[in-house]
Amino acid sequence: MNKTNIEIFIHPTCSTCHTLIRLLKQWNYLDIVKIIDTSRDPYTAMERGVRSVPSIFINGELVFAGIVDFKRLKAMLDGEYSSSVFEGDLRELEERFFRGVLDSVATALWLYVNEDCNALLKDREFTMAITNISIYSNREELYDELRRYLSDVNTCREAIRSREERFFAVITKNFTREIYWLYNRFLSWNDISKLYNKEVIAHWMIVRSALGRVGLRVYPISNEKFKEKVEKVYNYMSQAFDEYMRQVIDEQAGIFNDLEYVEVIDNTMKNIKVP
Repeated sequence: MNKTNIEIFIHPTCSTCHTLIRLLKQWNYLDIVKIIDTSRDPYTAMERGVRSVPSIFINGELVFAGIVDFKRLKAMLDGEYSSSVFEGDLRELEERFFRGVLDSVATALWLYVNEDCNALLKDREFTMAITNISIYSNREELYDELRRYLSDVNTCREAIRSREERFFAVITKNFTREIYWLYNRFLSWNDISKLYNKEVIAHWMIVRSALGRVGLRVYPISNEKFKEKVEKVYNYMSQAFDEYMRQVIDEQAGIFNDLEYVEVIDNTMKNIKVP
């Protein structure tokens, strides 16, 4: 397959991107795909609707976003994949949707705070990519069925609440990761809680889920529903932060100690044309 037909958007700190790069090299495809580093070329990513990394476009179509079926990806790159019919049920589609949303802290926070599944589901291509249903021949029917189901406000809210602890885990780990990037050392919750009170966490939750004013919905601290959400997230952070900090340090050390991956990132940065 021609290299211009395969575009992969990555970020240097993404562990799934790290795995993907290693596999592409193992499969001998690393030299024939176009890799775009979203930290250096953000506006191209925005223009293409990239919300999760890695995002993989094949022949201009977003096929995978965030969660990648590596086995099917290799078959597609090898030209050996033939589209099949998805045989799962609606519950599996629902779980795939939330698994995709929870792969990105931005979409996880946005959905947790706003409880508006339909706003995400309106983006057909993104929904198909995060659920990995774009590879199936009956993807249009699957997308329509999923959107009809989760567009119901009560169904959406119940689905979020039933996964509340998973939302907390994703939100907390990503907050922890950002703290580590900022300070580049281990900090305990005892240290962080002196710097980040509930109001600061509330601010972070709102702005981290938006891109500038795109997607921004403002909630005052006095809003009882939002205040309750902040309280739940803060309480979870107070219990889980230290363990997530240890995990993040191990994760980031593993990424940047892989010289092959660092070389790919460095080469990508060099190849970006600055006007």
